[in-house]
Amino acid sequence: MNIEPSLFDTEFVPWDIEIARINFGANCGPAAFAAVTGSEVCRVMRYFRHFEHSKWTNLTQMRRAFTDAGYEVAVLKRQFPQRGIALIQWLGPWTRKHFFSRWSLIYTHWVAVQGKRLFDHTVAAWQPIQQWRKEVAPDFVSQIPKARGWEIKYGVEVHKSQLSCLGSCSAGTHSPTSAANIAGYRRKLTSIR
Repeated sequence: MNIEPSLFDTEFVPWDIEIARINFGANCGPAAFAAVTGSEVCRVMRYFRHFEHSKWTNLTQMRRAFTDAGYEVAVLKRQFPQRGIALIQWLGPWTRKHFFSRWSLIYTHWVAVQGKRLFDHTVAAWQPIQQWRKEVAPDFVSQIPKARGWEIKYGVEVHKSQLSCLGSCSAGTHSPTSAANIAGYRRKLTSIR
């Protein structure tokens, strides 16, 4: 898999976080997605169709958003990705028996990650993970009744997919299997619009 240099060599901060929140109810999921893909939040909301009914994003919905946008992902349990996003689990009575339970999902938060730096939409800036650990995370924990800390639930490693080069790939560079995948991807995009 090739990582597009412009995608991960810069720390993109979406300028429209508040506008997307007001207009679409966007929150940590779409904002982290936008930061790691170098896009405006309003532009990525088309990949978060579930926001019409629910204003939070689970792992399945986040994976679907990346796939629909032309990215490949690998899910890691309980660790930060090198480049991608992470789902932070706020700890409390809801995680004592079963860390991966469905009922604990209400106490989660998406952040973008690049190496040893993290983007949190509440700060609207990239910062060292250690700084986020000391300054931002404790503030969240203090505001959640019965919360006692945090851990990483999932890391999602993000790579630019070969499918994302639609319209800019040179002819003959795809195998027949890739061409079939691209045709399926185009059908999927058409049905989204």
